[in-house]
Amino acid sequence: MLSPEDRKKWLANYLATMEELERMRAHELRDMTDEEALRRMKLLVAADPVWRERPDWSGLVEQQDLFRRGRKK
Repeated sequence: MLSPEDRKKWLANYLATMEELERMRAHELRDMTDEEALRRMKLLVAADPVWRERPDWSGLVEQQDLFRRGRKK
C-alpha cells in the first residue's frame, strides 16, 4: 500500500501525464486532414458497419438509422 506522500506523488505524476497526452491528442486532431480522419474512421472495427457513404442520406437520417438498429438488439 502506498503511503499518503507516495500517493500524492503518484497522483501528481498521473495528472501531468494525462494533461500531456490530452495536449498531444489535441494537436494531432487539429493537424489531421479530412482525408486522414475518414481513413481512420474506416479502419474502426465494428460488428455492424457504421460508415456508409450514401449521398442520398443526411447525417440526421444516418444517425436515426443507427439508433434504430441499436434498439433492435
